[in-house]
Parts: sequence; structure tokens; C-alpha cells
Amino acid sequence: MKKIIVFAVIFLSLVAPSAQAHSELVSSNPSASANIQELPGQIELEFNEELLNLGTGNSVSIMSPSGEDLGMGETSTEGAKIIRLLNTTSETGTFEVKYRVASADGHILNGSYTFDLTEKALTTSEKNNLETKESGSNLLVNSVIGIFGFGVLLLIELARRSWKRRITSTD
Repeated sequence: MKKIIVFAVIFLSLVAPSAQAHSELVSSNPSASANIQELPGQIELEFNEELLNLGTGNSVSIMSPSGEDLGMGETSTEGAKIIRLLNTTSETGTFEVKYRVASADGHILNGSYTFDLTEKALTTSEKNNLETKESGSNLLVNSVIGIFGFGVLLLIELARRSWKRRITSTD
């Protein structure tokens, strides 16, 4: 009986931490805290795991220093990347990128970062392929862990009852 309990504790301690991993933003274009001289044609964010393609559920916006969202068209999700085209602007200063995405595990991740534009911006027609990533939690993994934990507890209880029967039948 003690072996089963020890095994269950060791197994759960090894499995649970890895299952609790969170989604993370790993790269972006433009990157956080960057000083750039030309605004790219699009914002690209890349995460450490695939994103759910929720249509308008995933979003990226880039706010100019005056508070205008420079994003144009719909946000597109491709695997672990989310992309949005940008309008041109003549403003310089601190821009804020805001995002809301659903990771593959169903967790909603909200975040933001800033970068500085040091000269008048002209949107480039070239698409830059730089990457960025960030974080999150998950309902599906937590449910699986809960079901697994319940199963382990059920096995422990069955083993305890079986052991108790053996003891009472030998008396």
C-alpha cells in the first residue's frame, strides 16, 4: 500500500509541473523596447505554442502616441504566429502593441509592450519575418490533471480496501 502511495506522489510531482507550462510570447516585430526609424508594414508576434484560430477572438493593435490604432484589416493567425497589417503615420514617439490571443490549451493571454519610433514613419511594403513570444494557462490540461488525480485516488482507495479485506480475512 505504501508503495502505491509513494509511486502516486512521485508520479504526480513529475507530471504536474510540466503540464502547468504557460504560453509565452517569444518574439515580435518590432520587438519590445526597440528604437526604430521606420514602421514595418505589419506587426508579427510569435508564441511558444500554436494559437487557436478564433477569427476575431485573437487581436493585435498598435497604438500611436496620439492613441490611434494603426492596424488595418483583420488579424491573421498562422500556427504560433499572429499578424496584423499597419497603416502609415507621420507620428514619432512611443507606440504600444496590445494583443489578446487564445493558446492551443484554451487559455486567453493578454499583453502589451512598447517601442519607440525615432523618425517619421513610412510603412514598408516588405514583410519582416522577425519573431516574438509570451505566456498563459490552460483549462484542458488542468481538467486532465484533475481526472488523472481522481483516478490515482480511486486506485489508492481500492488498494486500501483490498489490503483491509486481507487483514480482516486472516483474523
